Amino acid sequence: MAQPITRDFLSDLMAVVDLPEPIVEFGSLQVEAAQDGDLRPLFAGRDFTGTDFRAGPGVDRVEDLRALTFADGEVGTALCLDTLEHCEDPVQACRELARVVRPDGGVCVISSVMLFGIHGYPSDYFRFTPEAFRSMLSGFDAAWAFGTHDPDIPREVFGVGVNGRSLDLSLARLPRVAAYQRRWEEARDGVRIGPLRVPPRELARILGAELPRLARARLSRGGPR
Repeated sequence: MAQPITRDFLSDLMAVVDLPEPIVEFGSLQVEAAQDGDLRPLFAGRDFTGTDFRAGPGVDRVEDLRALTFADGEVGTALCLDTLEHCEDPVQACRELARVVRPDGGVCVISSVMLFGIHGYPSDYFRFTPEAFRSMLSGFDAAWAFGTHDPDIPREVFGVGVNGRSLDLSLARLPRVAAYQRRWEEARDGVRIGPLRVPPRELARILGAELPRLARARLSRGGPR
C-alpha cells in the first residue's frame, strides 16, 4: 500500500465502520523502504497480522491469497489494499477472503489503482472498475465500492464488504477521500488531458521543464524532417 489516499480511505473508514479483531492484512510486504506502507500504527495495541505470498519486512505469515490457510470465519477484518492487481486470480482471492472473514460482523476492505502505470511487485496483472469490486465482494452480506476522481476512468477504486450487518457508506461519510474528490472537481477549469485535469500554472511548469528536453531530443535526431 503506497498511495496516501489509500491510507486516508482506511482512516476515514475506521471512524464510521467497526473493524473487529483479529485484523489481517493480505499484501503486507514492505517492498520499498521509502514507501510508507506499514499499517500497524493505525491499529496500535490491536491483534494485527501481516501476510504476503513471500517473506520479508512487514510479513508475519506467508499466505497465498488463492488458497489461504486460515479457517472459515477466523478473520475479523481482512485488509487487501493495492494488492489484488498483483494476484493472478483476484476473483478466487476474493472468494477466499469471503470464506475466512467471520460471519457475525466481519469486514473486508479492498483497494486497487486503476489509472496507474504498470508496477511489478513482482508482477502486475489487472485493473478493476467499481462494478468489478461490487461483483468480487458478492460473497459478503453487503458491499460498497467507489472510484475516485474521473467517473469514467477512476484513479483508485475502493471496496468494502461486511457480514451480518448493514453498510451505510457514502463519500459524504469519508471526509479525507471527499477532499481528494472535491479538489479534482474544483480543477474543472484546468486543462483536460484525458482523465487528468491540470491547472494552467501547473501545465506551464511542466511544459517549461519538458520543452527544452523535447527540443534537444529532436535536434539529436536531426531536427524536423
